[in-house]
Amino acid sequence: MWKASLSLVACAASVACVDKAPPAPAVDPALVAENLLTAAPADLGNPIGAVFDGKITYLGNTIERTQVAPGDKVVITHYWQVNVPPGKNWKVFSHLVGDDNNFSNVDLTDMRKGHPSEKWAAGQIIRDPQTFILRKDWRSPTAKLVVGIYKKGGHKITDRMDVAGGEAKDRALTVATFTIDVSKAAPLPGQLVVKKASGPITIDGKADEPAWASAAGTGGFQTAEGGPEPRGPTSAKITWDDQHLYLFVTADDDDVKSDFTRTDEPIWKQDVIEVFVDADGNGKGYVELQVSPQNVQFDAWFPTVRPQSDLGFSGAMKTAVNVRGTLNASGDDDQGWDAEWAIPLAAVKGLDAAMAVRLPPQPGDVWRFNVVRADYGKDGKPVAASWNRIRFSEWHSLDRMLTLTFADASGGVTPAAAPVVPAVAPVVPAAGSATLTPSKSGAERAPAPAAPVAGSLPPK
Repeated sequence: MWKASLSLVACAASVACVDKAPPAPAVDPALVAENLLTAAPADLGNPIGAVFDGKITYLGNTIERTQVAPGDKVVITHYWQVNVPPGKNWKVFSHLVGDDNNFSNVDLTDMRKGHPSEKWAAGQIIRDPQTFILRKDWRSPTAKLVVGIYKKGGHKITDRMDVAGGEAKDRALTVATFTIDVSKAAPLPGQLVVKKASGPITIDGKADEPAWASAAGTGGFQTAEGGPEPRGPTSAKITWDDQHLYLFVTADDDDVKSDFTRTDEPIWKQDVIEVFVDADGNGKGYVELQVSPQNVQFDAWFPTVRPQSDLGFSGAMKTAVNVRGTLNASGDDDQGWDAEWAIPLAAVKGLDAAMAVRLPPQPGDVWRFNVVRADYGKDGKPVAASWNRIRFSEWHSLDRMLTLTFADASGGVTPAAAPVVPAVAPVVPAAGSATLTPSKSGAERAPAPAAPVAGSLPPK
């Protein structure tokens, strides 16, 4: 479902460039031909026979196994029969649905990419193999795989083809139910050991230096508690040296967008990556740093907690962004975007020079930290995922932050001595300096979750 732009954006400086990725590899035509059948298989393990808008019959599927654990590979092969070609602008979706907001978007298969529904012809029987990994943080005892056909760009239930037959709800057909061994789910991350960088890092949005290979990372961000699922996974890496904290975040997204062009504009109102650092871990006095797909930055200092922040603070960070697709072009399918950061260590103190934090940190020193990815769909509604799981109603969620433990380049952690409190007087704002104002990143970007709306399941 991803399509990348062929163009490249030239950059005058590596810290302000927005690159375009090369196109994704095409699906081998031989694979497509192999999966176009003239007759349904006689040994269909799970026959269903549901019909979408009288045009497309979902014949059924074969499943490798239905008892799985979080992190397992799931293999299923779908069979579609074309009675009447659906025409242009229709796409197939697949979602995993569980209890308690467990949800995953697993749309992509080789056949849906190499032989999209606009190429479907009457009489074709399409074998559609699908392989995906069950999220490591999946905590529902069951997972239903539902499929459907929706109008490209549509987000309402009525933008899907109606379905007759089988177990269907909200024009989505249940085609398999998996039993999940939740005892093997990954524990909620709480502590992260961050190795010192083994070499230099250039901020260019690519994270291809050898130092990134040994950086601490995550297999996937967790969907905000009580919120909907983003339209693609997010992951991150982090490392450090005596000058900077380095972060690399990669987010899959089929519609990358951000119109803001000036520093400290409300970039959180569109796609964005947010970083929160509470270096002394006391639950107050922390910084928030953001970057958008335009490589526009936002930074704020919270001397206590929300709703007040000091917008005169500057983190002086370096960032670079790589858009895998076409920014602000809703008519195509993007792949996502990446952001690379170099955050000066001094920035984590915000405007509190007396904060009891050693700079540079020593092995064994501990900070509190989190990264949040906000994703806005065509309907303008936000969804969120984070390294350590937050509440959708409170994206800062200071009590949910990761605990970063600094280590040397080999991963060694030694007991840290008590932090030395610098003998520096508290910062007194000069006349005419920025004053405390209501936070620009307040609750309006993370509204309290509304009651579930029937048919609001996928962002399609």
